[in-house]
Amino acid sequence: MFHEWVRFMVQVLRGGERRRSALLMRRRPQGLFQPYGTTQEDRYPELFQSIRQVLADTPQTRLLSFGCSTGEEVFSLARYFQQAHIRGVDIDAGRIGQCQARWRREGREPRLSFTCAGDVAQEESASYDLVMAMAVFRHGALGDRPADCSAWIRFTDFDRMLDDLARVLKPGGLLVIRHANFRFGDTSVAGLFECLRGEAALGSPVYGRDDCLLPGVTGDDGIYRKLPASPTSLSMAPQR
Repeated sequence: MFHEWVRFMVQVLRGGERRRSALLMRRRPQGLFQPYGTTQEDRYPELFQSIRQVLADTPQTRLLSFGCSTGEEVFSLARYFQQAHIRGVDIDAGRIGQCQARWRREGREPRLSFTCAGDVAQEESASYDLVMAMAVFRHGALGDRPADCSAWIRFTDFDRMLDDLARVLKPGGLLVIRHANFRFGDTSVAGLFECLRGEAALGSPVYGRDDCLLPGVTGDDGIYRKLPASPTSLSMAPQR
């Protein structure tokens, strides 16, 4: 415990991103997966280009960068989509503060917005054409491949989060996941989607529904499209 405390204090005293990550790991707010905010400008250019080819760029198009860190993903997407509305969500208020400071410096583009949250509970259902969760559903401490990940992240939280991300997507909308420590195919909402492009997460350990390591198993990162609701499911839906 003493060594952990010393390590924590060193990270806090270093300031900046190291301090934010250390405080997040200490507080462990609800909704936290990856505490580290590592990011960079135009981090996934080939992926962004692929999405732009299948998704229209109009003033009605709405994109969500979930776990946007300090906003590089949002500002990069804004160059690929020059009419769409793009929202960045991150669990850390300090990172969102950096996003907003850059937004003000660069002209207060009204189609860009940022909010501090660990989930999408405040977002409207079926309101987004794209949800991106890039290096969000993972934890840096799992690089040593412990047999059980529940001390850091849990599949039940991942499943619940994916259920809500599916809720805010329009039918036909795209869900993009990268570098996850769980498989999307194991979630309760996987049947609502079709895979447009799969990408095995070769460098990331993968854990099952029981939070136990799956040795030799690769992840199922990729681009998923939400299927339209079938007439049967619509007729069975409760009336409001």
